[in-house]
Amino acid sequence: MSRLTARLNDLLFYLLMGTILVLSAWLSGRYDGQWDWTRQGSNSLNPISVDILQRTSGPLKVTAYVSETASLRDRIRRFVGRYQHLKPDMALIFVDPLRHPDAARRQGISLSGEILLSYNDREERIQQLDEERFSNAILRLGQIKEHWIAGLTGHGERDLLGKANHDLGEFGKSLKQQGYQVIGLDLATTPTPPDNTALLVIASPLRPLLPGEISLLHDYLEGGGNLLLLSDPGNQVAQSLIRELTGIEQLPGTIVDANVRELGIDNPAVALVPKYPDHSATRGFSLLTLYPQAAALSVATGNDWEIAPLLQTLDRSWNETGPLTGEIARNAQSGEAAGPLTLGLALSRQRQDKEQRLLVIGDGDFLSNSFLNNAGNLDLGLSLSRWLVGDERLIGIPAPQANDQELHLSKLAIGIIGLGSLIVLPLMLLLTGGIMTWRRNRA
Repeated sequence: MSRLTARLNDLLFYLLMGTILVLSAWLSGRYDGQWDWTRQGSNSLNPISVDILQRTSGPLKVTAYVSETASLRDRIRRFVGRYQHLKPDMALIFVDPLRHPDAARRQGISLSGEILLSYNDREERIQQLDEERFSNAILRLGQIKEHWIAGLTGHGERDLLGKANHDLGEFGKSLKQQGYQVIGLDLATTPTPPDNTALLVIASPLRPLLPGEISLLHDYLEGGGNLLLLSDPGNQVAQSLIRELTGIEQLPGTIVDANVRELGIDNPAVALVPKYPDHSATRGFSLLTLYPQAAALSVATGNDWEIAPLLQTLDRSWNETGPLTGEIARNAQSGEAAGPLTLGLALSRQRQDKEQRLLVIGDGDFLSNSFLNNAGNLDLGLSLSRWLVGDERLIGIPAPQANDQELHLSKLAIGIIGLGSLIVLPLMLLLTGGIMTWRRNRA
């Protein structure tokens, strides 16, 4: 009778164990739970990121342009998975830029591993995967922008809505995807920029502005308006306008940069900018940018603007005033200045209880349809535009630094663990099994 009871007990134990396993599998399919037991929460999202996700309603698509490399795709999948755990309607899609070059080219993808976030017909791109950049991209996508960006027209400028190679239409399209309203502005028909104009762009005008138009621009600046001025080498109209509005002078000639040969670029008239100052317009930006046919600028003094050099070339560059053919060398006697040269200046001042911002760049080609997708040109253009309109405020999320990622043991501890796992633990299991068998035989 006792043996039958023991068998029934064993059978009941197995039935209960099977029931528990089935119920556990069913519950795990219906409910999802995760626990991060690391001391610093290394595998969890920062509370700031959690708050951003909770305030972002609706589906969000993440497209990763990555070749079929398992390690990189797995890293992106694990990273995005932390966000998907809190936002199930976040979709992750992988696109191989080698197999689908047209899709990558349409989105302006220049690096393998680049990620495109899409939300409510807006897009953000990131080229370095970390929580701070990823969460800031989601934050910008969720912001409701009512800013207008106007491009001056009527004087042969590069058109923010144009499709010609020298125009800025692709850049204007990217601004629209950021949520801005992009319009053309003709001062002859619209004497005053709309009140909600956050930025006026004057891109390399070819014909002089009328005195009345220049007066309107002075009024716009006195009223605290923000302005982006683009020029090119030899553009006397743009030089004169920049001098009139800001006092900044443009050096003669075209910047020649010998450093571009190391990148396989044969054109010496392409300037290279690899580093940026710790300025709010470029803070955190680290991508290489290229400037074909650029002019150097000289910093003005004696005005009420706070001026900061923003874009500077490296050594081994100068402003070539002679022909860009044959062997080219710097001629100091003809006024050719040695690099580093400044081709971008950021100006700011207080106006009407807010900071007014201007940006003067001696190159309009770097944002043109022909060169926009070179290196990090598009990303820089968007970053500068956000600074100009006052949308550069980003949240800071420090990367979690776990102090429990390495385990240091003494030789004695390693020996004890080794003997315990190889000898002591197996002996204990054998002893436990022998005792259980002996007790059952006695019963």
